[in-house]
Amino acid sequence: MIREKTIGVIIFKRQGKGLRYLLLHHGGSYWNFPKGRQEGKETELQSALRELSEETGINKVDILDGFRDEYNYDFDSRIKDGTREKVYKKAIFFIGEVIGDKVKISDEHIDFDWYDFDTCLKRLFFQEGQDSLKRAHQFLLSRQDIVL
Repeated sequence: MIREKTIGVIIFKRQGKGLRYLLLHHGGSYWNFPKGRQEGKETELQSALRELSEETGINKVDILDGFRDEYNYDFDSRIKDGTREKVYKKAIFFIGEVIGDKVKISDEHIDFDWYDFDTCLKRLFFQEGQDSLKRAHQFLLSRQDIVL
C-alpha cells in the first residue's frame, strides 16, 4: 500500500451577503479545492500556501486560526509496470479568505469558479470534500467576524 498526503486551502471570499468558495476544474465532473503534495521539510501550512500559489496564482490570503480539517480515503492506482496498488491518502485542509480575487489557474486545471455554498456542494466530486466544506462553512458561520 502506498501512503500519500495532500494538503490544501479552502478559499473563500465575501460577496454581498454571502460567501463564495473557489473550486478548480480538473476535467469531466471533477472539481476540487486547491491542494497538492507536501515537499521536503515544508510544514503543512507552507505546503498548502505553495500549492495555492502554484495552482491559482493567489499569494495574498488570510489563513484563519482554529481550522484544520482532515479526512482519509483510498483508491486503486496504476503503477508503471501496469499492476494496481492501493493508495491510502490523507487530505488536510486549512481555510483562508482571499485578499483580492484574481485567479490564474495552472496547466493542471481547465477552469475555476467561485460558488455559493449549495452550488459548491453539488460541484465537489467526492463526498469527503463535501463533508470538509460543510465543516468549513459551519466554522465560518460560528465566527463573530464573519457577518452575513
